[in-house]
Amino acid sequence: MYTVFDREQLSVLLRDFYELTGLRTVVFNAEGADILSYPETLPEFCRLVRSSPAGSAGCRLCDRGACVQARQERRPVIYPCHAGLIEVIAPILVDGAAVGYLLLSHIVQGADEEAEWAQVQQLCAGYGLDPETLRPAYQALPRTPYRTLRAAADLLSMAARDACRAGLARLAPDSPLQRLDNYLAEHLAEDLPCERLCRELNMSRTALYQLARQAYGCGISEQITRLRVARALELLENTDLPNREICQRVGIRDYNYFFRVFRRQTGFTPRDWRARRAGQTLTQPVYPETGADE
Repeated sequence: MYTVFDREQLSVLLRDFYELTGLRTVVFNAEGADILSYPETLPEFCRLVRSSPAGSAGCRLCDRGACVQARQERRPVIYPCHAGLIEVIAPILVDGAAVGYLLLSHIVQGADEEAEWAQVQQLCAGYGLDPETLRPAYQALPRTPYRTLRAAADLLSMAARDACRAGLARLAPDSPLQRLDNYLAEHLAEDLPCERLCRELNMSRTALYQLARQAYGCGISEQITRLRVARALELLENTDLPNREICQRVGIRDYNYFFRVFRRQTGFTPRDWRARRAGQTLTQPVYPETGADE
């Protein structure tokens, strides 16, 4: 465990979110385990599904899969659960690492009641549940039209972001991830081969790989590239340094490579990104990847 949660303040956040949306809100830790929710009790529909061993296993696998997707995409994800309901998950990111997740659960759109119920019956057929018992529990779930669901997803994303800023979720002091984050931040302009990181952090290549995958949803090299592009964005927006010097300051020695990576990750060239600050009209990437300084 490398995340510290302020459970008291998070409980207030979950309660407020429920009052606004009427949707049950859940906090997962970095490993995808449910640690806090409001309301605390599951709706009857989910209690019935989880009364089946296969249904309970389906819930666990679905939750973990959603955490992986949100971690990899680094944004809120709206998805159907294994039992036919809709859920929304947003990663809580600290320095690019997913330290937890916020989830809106047990949602029915209600746009086509019969078709949606038929889908639920089909997906739950293998759980050995009586449809006559399951249907009233399903009907008791809140109906949330897609526009409302989309707005709730946006609010969830802001709540996840603000949870970090307010210290509701933070890295545990001297945890492996905290030490890795600190080291990358302090040495980003230097060469950072895997061997150096393993030596400085006293961990094996396998442990480093697993930590990066779990926290960032990618390999350590990809995370370093993300951090370097993020720092380049700050320098482009807040300084007048030439692009080649920015390239050196973020630890990328080859300007051609910097140019390609920057455009691939942002969709813009360095010059177009800087034009945003000046309020100029942006063009989408049209420059050849020659690396010529702009």
